Amino acid sequence: MVIGEKFAWAHIPKTGGDSTHLLFREIDDGNLRFIDGPEKHNSYRREGVVGLDRLSNIRRLPSLLKSWAVHYSQHSKWNPGNDDRPFTREQLLQGLVWWLEPYTSEWKLVKFDEVVFDYYELSGIKHWIRTECLLEDFRKVVAEYMDVSGLDNGFQSNRGAYKRKIQFSKRELKQIYGNCNRWAEVEAEV
Repeated sequence: MVIGEKFAWAHIPKTGGDSTHLLFREIDDGNLRFIDGPEKHNSYRREGVVGLDRLSNIRRLPSLLKSWAVHYSQHSKWNPGNDDRPFTREQLLQGLVWWLEPYTSEWKLVKFDEVVFDYYELSGIKHWIRTECLLEDFRKVVAEYMDVSGLDNGFQSNRGAYKRKIQFSKRELKQIYGNCNRWAEVEAEV
């Protein structure tokens, strides 16, 4: 999370948050508060954010779920007690992800858009930054709050250099969006 004088940006997992965080670092004029480490994914509620414009990233759902699955499979060995919970294709098609419950530190299989919308209070987002247009959207949105003229035009975001590829058919894409209708609605609006 990054908090400025008039805005707070929430880092939703697998939406280009680390790259966005770097962009904020590049333009920091000393007035930004960065929440790093395990707390980087904190919600507005958890940080007590009130009265500030809310910003966050949005990523196309298939790419987001693929990234979540690959990240989870690569890093689950570091999550004690989670070795026996595999990630399956059927779970992805249902929009299900393994989620470490922030308040209880327990792993749960949850519907992605329900838990993310509730935890991050996404109905109150004023500006979305599309992961697929990260630098362009970041400039446009953040320019309302601070000077972005110092941004490096050569910035390259993490493109997710994963070795394992996951492909979805048109029928499967329809199923995924049908199972994550809240995220699908926001994605269509943005």
